[in-house]
Amino acid sequence: MRTDADEGGLAGAFGLAGGCAVVVAAALVAAAVVTPGHYAPRVLIMAIAVGLVTAVLADWRACAGVAVVAALIFVGFLVHRDGDLTGSAGAWPYTLVIGLAALLGRSAHRLHAARRVLLTRPGARLPG
Repeated sequence: MRTDADEGGLAGAFGLAGGCAVVVAAALVAAAVVTPGHYAPRVLIMAIAVGLVTAVLADWRACAGVAVVAALIFVGFLVHRDGDLTGSAGAWPYTLVIGLAALLGRSAHRLHAARRVLLTRPGARLPG
């Protein structure tokens, strides 16, 4: 019987890789659609991507990795260009939105998993 502690390994690595690919695609979309200097729309695009990815991933470590990569890509490439993470500190507070989206996505995943467990019990029904 597998538990949450056993979910890592190769599945977690593929989840991290796939999540990072989605985050890179979202960064490309944000760079193409939003003009430079507008941080809020760019971080919103990144946060939506992170929230969706973390709602799908099963491994919490992959979720954390995707959120960190998204924050680094946002600061390094969407704000400071050329991968400079040590530029002005004005971009780092925006990364809290990415972290919040990761927490919301992870919470949605956990709620869905709990609902699935409750519905597999004999005689279980949804309220209402």
